[in-house]
Amino acid sequence: MKIFDLFEFLKSDHLDRKTQALAKSTRRGRAAKAFISQPMPRGVGSSSKGLQLAAGNFLIDGRLVKEPDDVIWDVEKDHEEFQIKAHGFFWLDDLAANGSRDCLDTAKLWFYDWLGRFGNGENLAWTPEMAGARIIRMVNHAIVLLNGADAVQSKQYFAAISHHARFLKKTWNTAPEGLPRFQALVGYVYSALALEEFAKDLKPSLARLTKECEAYIGEDGDIPSRNPEELLEIFTLLVWVDQGITTADLTPDRALLTAIERIAPLIRTLRMGDGRLAEFHGGEASDAERIDNILQDGGVRGTSVLGDVMGYSRMSRVASVLVADMAPPPVGDARYDCALAFEFSSGECCIFKSTGAGRNLSQGWRTAAKTAAAFNVASIQPFSSEASIRQRRQVAPMFDAADVKLIRSEREMGSAALLSGQHVGYKQEFGLTYNRSLEMSPNGRSLSGTDRLFCAHKKDEAVFDAAILHQVTKTIPFISRFRIAADVDVELDLGGTAVSLKLPNEEVWIFKASGGKISLEGSAYFSADRLKPRATKQIVVTSFAVNYEGAVSWVVTRL
Repeated sequence: MKIFDLFEFLKSDHLDRKTQALAKSTRRGRAAKAFISQPMPRGVGSSSKGLQLAAGNFLIDGRLVKEPDDVIWDVEKDHEEFQIKAHGFFWLDDLAANGSRDCLDTAKLWFYDWLGRFGNGENLAWTPEMAGARIIRMVNHAIVLLNGADAVQSKQYFAAISHHARFLKKTWNTAPEGLPRFQALVGYVYSALALEEFAKDLKPSLARLTKECEAYIGEDGDIPSRNPEELLEIFTLLVWVDQGITTADLTPDRALLTAIERIAPLIRTLRMGDGRLAEFHGGEASDAERIDNILQDGGVRGTSVLGDVMGYSRMSRVASVLVADMAPPPVGDARYDCALAFEFSSGECCIFKSTGAGRNLSQGWRTAAKTAAAFNVASIQPFSSEASIRQRRQVAPMFDAADVKLIRSEREMGSAALLSGQHVGYKQEFGLTYNRSLEMSPNGRSLSGTDRLFCAHKKDEAVFDAAILHQVTKTIPFISRFRIAADVDVELDLGGTAVSLKLPNEEVWIFKASGGKISLEGSAYFSADRLKPRATKQIVVTSFAVNYEGAVSWVVTRL
């Protein structure tokens, strides 16, 4: 182990031990007996997921685990990742969203069982971000958890929420930056808004929340992770805080309102025609109705969208919408190789979608979802024809996509929308710069593009020459992928030279390409509301970089 890695491990271990000690020490203290005011039921759960959970169906690493007779804490106890997620009470949102007697009984059973097993602070579930997530859900779903509760259970509930409040007051600042810290801070604010015993903490907790907004949310409403779903989650938490402050007849801090006002236009811009979010950098699409509701609750008037936000570019003409990733990826685990990728929709129907994040699937699927092959973009196939089929399906990683250049030329309405960008992610190993140009017709009935890989300098040609030595064909093969949305019917047409796409709204679009060979292959879409990936199709256009350059031109046109 390197010195730096050892230092980070020891630092993390020290923080874990300190956090665990605080979780135990904060058990002692005055407990609340009631709420200041009746909490409003809020949540972002899925009714169908709630039904699955109540039936004992759990999706763990892409496996359907059926445990109808077990509480969630006994399901794969040794699976740390699943158990940590469960300790955030995600299931409470889903069970409450369903609202059936079976689901509500399950919610109460799992909650009070958790109090008995882990409420004393003895478990690794006591991190500030998980405690924040729990207290938010405990308040949002108080009606569910306290309805029919006896005196002992009611006392347990308020003792637990008071314990969480004391814990968060001391630990919120140790939560990782981003959504985890917002969860911890909003949980801290929630306790001060809901419980008279902690009302004195409202002013300092709000001050810390607004400072975090100023530190993490950019002047344009963007966030460093560039994850659209994370942006929505943060926006949701801030709106809930604003609603709580308003309900308490208090005046929200201007910085909080500013953050809400800045984020709202970004969320509108990142929505596809079906009202859901474009899926990039680990973000899932979310539910259109949920997005509608939280935007309305945010109170930011207007329906305007922007052209370029948080590194994404939007083109729209009539009923067609395209959102493309035109900026460097975030660093670390948040990175996905989706630079220059796009999603495209017509009306309320998506045509081209990425595979999705696949967070509930196996590690193999989650890793695959981070590669360029999971998006609508060109990628290099680095293996020779002698390689195995499994190898040939792999794609080269982008070693350095930091240099992503955006060129936008969008004139007034009534003219075509033009967009182009390039990155050097394949330059280190193959000497190739990738340029993508996109054009949407004035009536939105046609989208065309060119994917070009080329050596920009003489020194790049030397890298290219070295790379082709490993190729039987002495070329660099690359593929332009177009992953088709799950509800679209697709088939090869015109003797394999075109692909017809029939949308749920009966529109028919035709895809054609030049400079490469078209084929139709199987694909998958990782839908958050399904236990298994949905089978889909993808258009694959195969080509080669020869003599330092290769290009594929394509067009999809509505009949």
